[in-house]
Amino acid sequence: MKNKLIVGLLLFVSAVWIAGFSLLPFLPKDNSFQAFYPFLKVSYARVCHQKPDECFRINDSYFLVCARCTGIYIGAFFGFLFSLFSFTKYFRAIYKYFVVFSIIMFGDVLINNFLLSSYNKTSALFTGYLFSFFAVNFVIFEIKRNNFFHSAQRDI
Repeated sequence: MKNKLIVGLLLFVSAVWIAGFSLLPFLPKDNSFQAFYPFLKVSYARVCHQKPDECFRINDSYFLVCARCTGIYIGAFFGFLFSLFSFTKYFRAIYKYFVVFSIIMFGDVLINNFLLSSYNKTSALFTGYLFSFFAVNFVIFEIKRNNFFHSAQRDI
């Protein structure tokens, strides 16, 4: 019960985080949320380089994070959602997927930054998504496996 509450809280926080960087382009230009734009831009600048040519553009506005970070955060959200269900305990080989997609994302970063002159937003989005999805599930699986969420009884 306690572990589902913690994961649910992480799911909520990740949903708010995603809404923070992606919601403004979908809103009309004259909305009251535009006042938060400078604060949000600075906040997300701490975790992403925010190069406009590497960010998704919708309605003449850019997301506040790049395509790879967008994939990472969406993957984390769905990773938390997936970990709420009990069938994750049968997913014992998750570390293998985590390692494979870590290598794939690292390769994609090398290819996009050093070998190709153009940035591929689609591959960045999907490699970030897959890496983050399996990273979140790997961490939560290990935490559950080691009984981290269960409280230890104290000797009195």
